Amino acid sequence: MQHIQSALSTIRDTSQAFQEVSAQLHSNPVLILFFTSTIHSFEQLTVLFQDKYQNCEVVGVTTTGEIGPQGFADDSLSAQSFGQEFGRVEALLLENIEKYPVFDRNKLLHSVKKLDIRVENEQIDNEGLALIFPTGLVAGEEKMLSVVNSIFHYDGFPIFGGTAGDDAKFVQTLVSLNGQLSSKGGIVVFIKPNLDFHIQKENIFTSTGISLKITKADAEKRIVYEINHEPATRAYAKALGVSEPQLPQYFMTNPLGRRFNEEILIASPFRVEANSALAFYCQVFQDAVVELLEPKDPVITLQKTLAEFTSQFDKLEGVLACNCILRKLQFQEQRLFPALNNQLSQLPNLSGFCSYGEQLNKSLINQTLLLIGFGKRG
Repeated sequence: MQHIQSALSTIRDTSQAFQEVSAQLHSNPVLILFFTSTIHSFEQLTVLFQDKYQNCEVVGVTTTGEIGPQGFADDSLSAQSFGQEFGRVEALLLENIEKYPVFDRNKLLHSVKKLDIRVENEQIDNEGLALIFPTGLVAGEEKMLSVVNSIFHYDGFPIFGGTAGDDAKFVQTLVSLNGQLSSKGGIVVFIKPNLDFHIQKENIFTSTGISLKITKADAEKRIVYEINHEPATRAYAKALGVSEPQLPQYFMTNPLGRRFNEEILIASPFRVEANSALAFYCQVFQDAVVELLEPKDPVITLQKTLAEFTSQFDKLEGVLACNCILRKLQFQEQRLFPALNNQLSQLPNLSGFCSYGEQLNKSLINQTLLLIGFGKRG
């Protein structure tokens, strides 16, 4: 029996797309994840999935591009089901991650206790994992991560997730849990799996060797005002050797990196604000030292990533992927989807989406591909 099944439909009629996808999933799963373009009615899909799968957790997320068994897709519906033998699952909706996620802390504790996840265990990474799906555009991801991590007595509980999108309209993103929709909340799925799992992070950037210091910032608002005691846009452009008006052209190819335990976590700017300030997709803290990054070859990088990822398993049964919108835009511009999909299609039961940010353990990051695989470890 397959523990995980996935499917994708490019049919534009919402009801027909649902029929095509659901026919390829488990009939009685413990968990359903669905990821949809805004070409479909999210409300209609939520009702269709909920009506068909009434005895399991049903999670829905709006996207900016979908990922299915053949790799990247657009204007589609992707879904993944987890059979009864996969493990035990508890999901909950945090109502307002923008302001009050701490009010849901007791609900989080109640959910993990139902799964017998011991929050006081020093080896907390052996207790299970969480998938999280925040809504975008409300700057609530860090608060959501903080409250989820706060329930554990020790660091290290595995958390994997992606922020909902809306096909780059930047108007409203949506998530749903068991029929309940939210535009300001976020979903947490706690899992006590019977399978082994492995999380892999890929970025397609390396350091230029140029370091910059954030000398004035509002982390809460994700705005950087000064870099190296100069207006942010001036210092950033100077480091790149370009003019300030040209700077937005380089946001996608030359983001900033925060080094953490020898890993680079990417912080991507997306807009020039008034007074030469920069708005970022994630928090950048005052007095942080960041590195200017430059791109690597995405196709060669993915080849290496997948070789390392698949080598972790004797048998890989299914993969969930979250890929940043900025990577997607870069791949579109460089026409890389056929070469990338040629590799991704080799993964079994692949599903996922392109996101407005990626969550890994305690961090919100950008311009990253996150993969989580389930199966039998080597």
